[in-house]
Amino acid sequence: MNREKARKFLGIGLTKEQQEQITEEQVTNFLNEWHKEKEEEKKVFESEINDLKSQMNKYNDYDDIKKQLDDINKAKMTEQEKMELMQKETKQKLADANRIYNTAKAKEILAGLDLDEDLIQLVVSEDAEKTIASANKLKEKFDIQKENVVKETKESLTSLNLDPTLPNVNQNTNVIDTFEKFGKLSATEQEKWLNENPNGLENLI
Repeated sequence: MNREKARKFLGIGLTKEQQEQITEEQVTNFLNEWHKEKEEEKKVFESEINDLKSQMNKYNDYDDIKKQLDDINKAKMTEQEKMELMQKETKQKLADANRIYNTAKAKEILAGLDLDEDLIQLVVSEDAEKTIASANKLKEKFDIQKENVVKETKESLTSLNLDPTLPNVNQNTNVIDTFEKFGKLSATEQEKWLNENPNGLENLI
């Protein structure tokens, strides 16, 4: 506070004539008292802050003590600073609320795609229209990819040769249907063949 403001303060409630009678000594004394009072307030604040800092070294409850420090600092703020802080906090809360709402809208659009939270957050912003557009674009890409996979699978199945591959072997090579083939067998093989074909000799030519 300067001398001019101090003189105006002392003149509050006085007549113009009384205001003119305020002496420089009275102004000086007022300013001295005012500064003295402010110094005492400052010392009180500094003492409270120092006490809290001391407590922070004794206790682990940092958040609680930090809040007390913040409260003291806020008490020293001007009305303009308080308004600016409130506006900033309100803006942040609004931004958080918008992101929560837009996250819900994005999850609704992307439901069924089995996406994790981090991937969903890539399309979320504070702007609802932008979030919805980004979510629809991401869903469209997944849908196109899914359609391409289905199409490629169908084409692959359509072109697949389902006819069984038969070995290029004469199936009658090992068939014993003549006495000549039977005669070429060893004694052990002839015995085995007769056991498997009791009436086989009757059919040989």
